[in-house]
Amino acid sequence: MRRPTFFALLIAMIGALALVAAGCGGGDDEGGGGSTSPSGGGGGDTSAITALPSSSCSPIEYKGSEPADFLLASDFPLQGSSRTQTIQINAAIRYLLDQNDWKAGDHTLAFQPCDDATAQAGKWDSGKCSQNANAYAQNEKLIAVIGTFNSGCAAIEIPVLNQAPGGGLLLLSPANTYGCLTEPCAGDEPEKYYPSGTRNYARVAPSDPNQGAVDAEFLASKGVKSVYILNDKEAYGLGVAKNFQGAAEHLGIKVLGFAAYDPKQPNFQATFTKIKGTDPDAVFIGGLVDENSGQLIDDKVSVLGPNTDNPDDGVMLMLPDGFTTDAIFDPGEGGTKNAKGAYFSVAGAPIDQYKGKGKEFADAIKSQIDAPAVDPYAILGAQAAEVVLDAIANSDGSRGQVIQNVFQTKIDNGYIGSFEINENGDVTGASGAVLTFTIYKGTTHLETETTAKPKPADTDAARAAAGGE
Repeated sequence: MRRPTFFALLIAMIGALALVAAGCGGGDDEGGGGSTSPSGGGGGDTSAITALPSSSCSPIEYKGSEPADFLLASDFPLQGSSRTQTIQINAAIRYLLDQNDWKAGDHTLAFQPCDDATAQAGKWDSGKCSQNANAYAQNEKLIAVIGTFNSGCAAIEIPVLNQAPGGGLLLLSPANTYGCLTEPCAGDEPEKYYPSGTRNYARVAPSDPNQGAVDAEFLASKGVKSVYILNDKEAYGLGVAKNFQGAAEHLGIKVLGFAAYDPKQPNFQATFTKIKGTDPDAVFIGGLVDENSGQLIDDKVSVLGPNTDNPDDGVMLMLPDGFTTDAIFDPGEGGTKNAKGAYFSVAGAPIDQYKGKGKEFADAIKSQIDAPAVDPYAILGAQAAEVVLDAIANSDGSRGQVIQNVFQTKIDNGYIGSFEINENGDVTGASGAVLTFTIYKGTTHLETETTAKPKPADTDAARAAAGGE
């Protein structure tokens, strides 16, 4: 038998490499053909799908047996301390797609996870959010986006997607809580987010007037009479701080000060020295775990003493859901062991209290995540995915109809309970865990202290503080 020549071998190798490259697809910033990542598996046909830019997004995932019709994307910070939560949300989306055989009704769906963070920022980045939103709007096969994690990023993406071809593009969040994205507030919020005049955004997480009310009620139950409030000046941090202030004052807690801090400053000794002069029972901080939180908490403890319920020993520390992750206790993740004794809040019931579909999901997802525990946002991610898949299933495949269907959502016994989505894009008519908040106490990790639902009068006071009705 004749042996192949060197040049024949070379040509064969080049051909093989070309086939491999064609299979990878989406390898440049302009996007490309469909592909399947290792986590997606299955090797389904995505040839009709144009990939989102690889500068932000992982390869396309698809396990369906039929060619994929549309693309579903997620948009979360996959770098920084929040990554411990957002990778679980993406795992939840994959779980829902698996449960539905990668279909929504008659429509087959591929999935592409995208990152709105940068290594330099170590968290969500405004430029990256803008870049992503424009890529989403221009991709004709993209039918919906599940995201964002941070409200500030949502504020950038919503108006871009609101004007996307095809009647706008749905953005549905499992995590945004800034009230003014959906609810009437002072100035031009939320109208400025919807230049077309039609809503294209909704969420399954309760808004911050609810969280501000729960946090203030909890501190009042602990005998707190006075509080100093800090915020990071971002949409979420400032918003939840205002909401907390309104509820606290309504409950008779004296607000000794309301001030901003710069997360980029090297230390916060001067800030807490000023606060010390007001002699507060507690400090509330509206901000994010990614924003130099270890240094912030270290300086709080250094100047004001330990995080404790006993005013003779130190000053209580209350932190909303922007800080509520076990990464807050890990110096390697930018956190600190000095978070011990602080109180944290987050939407949803403790994982071990979920029942029905929520419990089934939590049990099933444990084997699919590289983490010691299921994060509350994972269940919210599953619920967001269920809403989106239902909306796509009942649509004709147009972006506009998917949006319309979301605002007709009625979920009975979903992953977080039963609820509807109102005309603003918020959960309403809720039962189960939908409007439940968990208060954790810090040890070496988050330990459940209690659960609570806000009282309507306190929520109204929190909302009014942001200029709402």
